[in-house]
Amino acid sequence: MRNRIVALIAAFAIPLFGILGLAAPAVAAEKEVNYVTDIDWYADSSRECYSVPAAVACVQKNGDDIWIRDNTNEGAWVHVHWWDLDGSRFGTCTDNLGSSKVWTRCNKDWTDGHEIAWYVEYYDDGQWWSGFNQTTVV
Repeated sequence: MRNRIVALIAAFAIPLFGILGLAAPAVAAEKEVNYVTDIDWYADSSRECYSVPAAVACVQKNGDDIWIRDNTNEGAWVHVHWWDLDGSRFGTCTDNLGSSKVWTRCNKDWTDGHEIAWYVEYYDDGQWWSGFNQTTVV
């Protein structure tokens, strides 16, 4: 009788631990939100850029930087949305300084060799626009 009681308790205890979350939970990545800093543009051939009349965005492999230039006087922000295709990180770099600043930058620390997908989002002529997805191996 005692063995049956122990077996019955064990049969209920194991699923109970799983239901209560005592097993190791999966960790989801949080969105990284960054705002740009005003910095002078410098020549670097490792940048890959996407350009439209309203904005220019570049991802620089050396230094893991996102560069943004707002070409409008609309007063709206320009965003670069990005995600690591080989990892779990993702985020947004936002230029909230406006067109008065020529180039602005967010500094990221991506894992070398990872492929970063990204696109620019900007406000122009009364509406929000998104550029095409780009990919850059950093």
